[in-house]
Amino acid sequence: MALSDYQQFITPLSHRICDKLELPEDICSNCGYIEIVSNTCALIDGCKGVLEYDDSTIKLSLGKKSVCFCGSGLSIKSLSMEQAMVEGYIVSMEFCN
Repeated sequence: MALSDYQQFITPLSHRICDKLELPEDICSNCGYIEIVSNTCALIDGCKGVLEYDDSTIKLSLGKKSVCFCGSGLSIKSLSMEQAMVEGYIVSMEFCN
């Protein structure tokens, strides 16, 4: 078996697709993508669920890791299978294992 054939079997399909489509590697990995607009809105891709929720703290699961938003008047404006939107006055954001 040639080395390139062997690499095809050990490289995850998502990574091979990203390579062929010339997409950034972090899109294929099992990690979250967070986009923050000012300190009032955060869009989280890769959200797997809500771990903690009140008006001062929102903790979301990103699979093996989690992210915690702290502030005031926080709320989840939208939540789908892979995405969440947090709105309110965001003071800090912390990543946890």
